[in-house]
Amino acid sequence: MTDSKQLLVNLIKQEESLQILPQAPLLSSQQARWDSIGMFYYRHPAHSTTEHYLTHHVIAIAYNQFHLKVRKDGKSRNQLVDNGVIQLTPAHLSQCLGWDREGEFLILTLCPKFVEKVAYESVKRNVELIPQFSIIDPIIQHTAEALKAEIEEGCKTGRLFSESAATMLAVRLLQVYATCKPLIKTYPDGFAKNKLQVAIDYINTHLDQDIKLADIAELVGVSQYYFCHLFKQSVSITPHKYLTQQRIERAKLLLKNQELSIAEIAQECGFTDQSHLTKHFKRLVGITPKAMRSQ
Repeated sequence: MTDSKQLLVNLIKQEESLQILPQAPLLSSQQARWDSIGMFYYRHPAHSTTEHYLTHHVIAIAYNQFHLKVRKDGKSRNQLVDNGVIQLTPAHLSQCLGWDREGEFLILTLCPKFVEKVAYESVKRNVELIPQFSIIDPIIQHTAEALKAEIEEGCKTGRLFSESAATMLAVRLLQVYATCKPLIKTYPDGFAKNKLQVAIDYINTHLDQDIKLADIAELVGVSQYYFCHLFKQSVSITPHKYLTQQRIERAKLLLKNQELSIAEIAQECGFTDQSHLTKHFKRLVGITPKAMRSQ
């Protein structure tokens, strides 16, 4: 094994994560097609890790109470953590951890190159994240819960959701926990009407596909963060919620065609299967696709 002081761990790769966390996660994003962000949910027995470095920026959120001994970049803490307490460990920073009882926690990983790209789009230069031992951040926690729910439901929402979440999370870290805070421009009027229409037309034309946030942002000539921000400012909902709504609207039209099965309609509208369509249809319309067709 590599010397502990030089142990570099990519938590996304299970064979590497087992070097410091020998218990496998209960939930993992490894089966999802997420490029910039990863999610791992553990219920891990009492354990102490060797000193190691991480290839990704890591956010760890506690879900129960336990005593934690932690050393990051030579600075040590011995603390009682509880539900919602967050640790932030920047990539390539030495750390070792130890907890005295079963710990329940969620880990989010962010690709450093992705965060650098978001930072450069904001401040035109790279910035460093500051390690955090014990913080409470409702925005990070809400994002983590949404990603956890997505994994629990089988990763059916698609890349637009995960990429939007990764972008907003990166911006949050840069705004609050970086050495140089980015200056985020504000646009009170939202998108220019022509650019908004281009984005809407693209979404409506590709409802049956796994739309990527980067593709739409590039199409209208803005960064991924500004696309999410301006789109919500203009339409009052996030891009992935708008995408779901438009898929439901198409499904309502296709239900009039009696020759198409509901499973075929789900596929035509970009849902992973009939149950995925039914869940969102009932949530937004109030009845199931089958009930609407019978009406």
